[in-house]
Amino acid sequence: MSSDKKIPCNIIPTQFLSMDKLAKEWDAIVLTENEEIVKNALKIIVPEFESLTFIDAIDGSTMRGRRRLAKVKISGVPRPVPLNSLGDGMLRTLQLVLNVFSAKDGFLLIDEFENGLHYSVQEKIWGLLFELANNLNVQIFATTHSWDCIESFTKVAANKTGVDGVLFRLGKSIRASEKGRIIATVFDKQQLLNITQSDVEVR
Repeated sequence: MSSDKKIPCNIIPTQFLSMDKLAKEWDAIVLTENEEIVKNALKIIVPEFESLTFIDAIDGSTMRGRRRLAKVKISGVPRPVPLNSLGDGMLRTLQLVLNVFSAKDGFLLIDEFENGLHYSVQEKIWGLLFELANNLNVQIFATTHSWDCIESFTKVAANKTGVDGVLFRLGKSIRASEKGRIIATVFDKQQLLNITQSDVEVR
């Protein structure tokens, strides 16, 4: 018996997603245990972070006249501040984590994973995504040109049991007879670990 049920597939592009889309994703998990997961993820970037909310704002530049804005509570700061004022890392982390939940039993595609994320936090973000992907049955595909990103991914993948993490390197064949055919080279966890420890270029 065939099923018409669509498989969820979320895409996080290189540029940041709109606040309205993030607000919709937030509304779907607020006041659930997933809200705490998102909050803890944002504390990776700003440890003083306490809470997040989305508010309606008047926007004369849009046909609707209204848009959603993200405000955050920071420890020691008396008034909420715009999420955008805390740097690209907060926004990137929020969109990464929120989109895993709505991709449950499906796929999450991330273009240029490292965008907005300092190399020092990438390992923690990868660790969280591995855990969420396992719990929510999500396959994550991410592109990168960053060696720091590959290293942080490798450290997490090597230490995770029950979760597969592999690297695909895509390149054009140099053989004239193959006319630039795209060739994929696959590196498993152990190969990745050996490569990063030896500082071998795989990008």
